[in-house]
Amino acid sequence: MRPSTKAKQENLLDNAADLFFELGYEGTSLDQLIERCGGSKQTLYRYFGDKRGLLKAVVARFTEQIRPVFEFRLETGAPPRAQMVDFACKYRTIICSPELTRLFRLVISRANHDPELVSFFLDRTARYAQQSLMDYLTNLSRNGEIELTDIVLASDQFLGAIRGRGFIEALFIGYEEEASLCRRQAEYAVDRLLRGDAPEQRSEPAI
Repeated sequence: MRPSTKAKQENLLDNAADLFFELGYEGTSLDQLIERCGGSKQTLYRYFGDKRGLLKAVVARFTEQIRPVFEFRLETGAPPRAQMVDFACKYRTIICSPELTRLFRLVISRANHDPELVSFFLDRTARYAQQSLMDYLTNLSRNGEIELTDIVLASDQFLGAIRGRGFIEALFIGYEEEASLCRRQAEYAVDRLLRGDAPEQRSEPAI
């Protein structure tokens, strides 16, 4: 792709995102986008297909930019607790950010009309993060560093604990949090997870 073409597409996506966030999907028209950016509908159709294709491209670009936050790479020699606390802090920060919560709201508004788009979004965010975490916990379990009987449930509950009330507030009214509080919550959730979920061995009472 030529640099000029790439620049045009990026400009269109920037302005399309602004319009979608300001006016919603239904309230945004391709004519409004052309008025802001110039060009023609023919160009938009060639790049993105239609308005729905344009929205999917906005979702794809943004989720691609934040993908590294949802990736959990096993670092040889790094203590698991430190890696997980770092992951948890970054995860909570990004999902409560104004940029991602605006995208959440936009995708939610299409839930009844475009389930494929919702699934596309989830595959690149919540599901992707959980799968990445599950892979990491599986490695820890194989190495004997943690004992979990249900990695799927453990990872789901861990991410739920990290999101907490802050994520719900961010979706509705916006949410700002001190870094120290974010870290404290991350450490608490990580410490609980690292204790494992294997049943405790209870000694029989002496007779």
